[in-house]
Amino acid sequence: MFQRNHILRTCLFAGALALSAGFAGSAKASDPLPGDSIAPPVNVNIGMIYNQFNDAGALGALRGSTYSHNTHISTDIAVLRYIRTFEIKGVEAGVQIYEPYISFLGGQKLGLANTEPSPFGAGTANLSHSSGFGQPNIGAFFWPVNNPVTGTYVVVAPWISPPISGFNKNSNLNPGNNTWVYELEVGARTTLIGTPKTPNLQVEVWGEIYGFGDNHNSAANSPAVSANNIPYPASLLVTNPIASASSTPATFHEQTSEEFRIYFPYNFAPAMGAFIAPGFYQSFGGKQTYTIHANGAKVDSGNRTEESQLRLIASTFVNPSTQVMLVGGYDIANHGGPLNRSIEFRIAKFF
Repeated sequence: MFQRNHILRTCLFAGALALSAGFAGSAKASDPLPGDSIAPPVNVNIGMIYNQFNDAGALGALRGSTYSHNTHISTDIAVLRYIRTFEIKGVEAGVQIYEPYISFLGGQKLGLANTEPSPFGAGTANLSHSSGFGQPNIGAFFWPVNNPVTGTYVVVAPWISPPISGFNKNSNLNPGNNTWVYELEVGARTTLIGTPKTPNLQVEVWGEIYGFGDNHNSAANSPAVSANNIPYPASLLVTNPIASASSTPATFHEQTSEEFRIYFPYNFAPAMGAFIAPGFYQSFGGKQTYTIHANGAKVDSGNRTEESQLRLIASTFVNPSTQVMLVGGYDIANHGGPLNRSIEFRIAKFF
């Protein structure tokens, strides 16, 4: 099965190297976790509740290892999800939908090493933000390979996300981009050591590709910029913010992006569905641009979805119909996006 725990991640936060372009994000549909490729029983309902806390203290340059420190981008994300499985001509399939709510925690800011064109050195870009519902995500799925005896599965899942969210074009940070999002997701899993009924080591791999529509009612936003220290006697004439916030009507466009995940679940108590799984996540592409309505100029926002993250997941069934999962994420690199640290708790109920 498939989950969207990081809409959340690249979708909320803007790349901030090009302040004149503002901050945006992409509303992505899925972030599958280990075990999501395993076919559940046919004709079952699954209700899920997720809660994820994300915190970023730095934002990465488009290339190289430079990061903007003294940054604070922090969110709490709650998600409700419903899944229904069935069978079509001997092939297990199903449909699902989920809806996130994104809350920005405290003041959001980007640390700046330099507040040019002023001569006052380091400073802060103060990011306006709008909490609210993210875009709903609607998906279908089927298993062309479904072999529980060997623990081998292949699942295919298309998604679509309509432009319905708490979008505010004047905000630097939003719960969605108010664009159509299309995704194709494929997951595969097999057993490396042991058998599915005994302690075993498995491998699970996922790949996704995303396509995006345009938001013609967007804006290229520049945040208010403040200098950390304005020395005397300049402080008599210059006060913060040294640059005020601005918003310019524009069309937002995001290029195609891709994602890859790999997990190695060690199932130490198969009867309880208990496992621990290290994993790795990588995203590519997703260049975001604005076309200014007034003059047709195209501006690179500086935002990308080029993130490398280590993950550690633990999960078990606490009774035959209830699964709990804990997920930790730690970015080791992010080019054109925030360096995230995250923790997530998920409860799944089968009925």
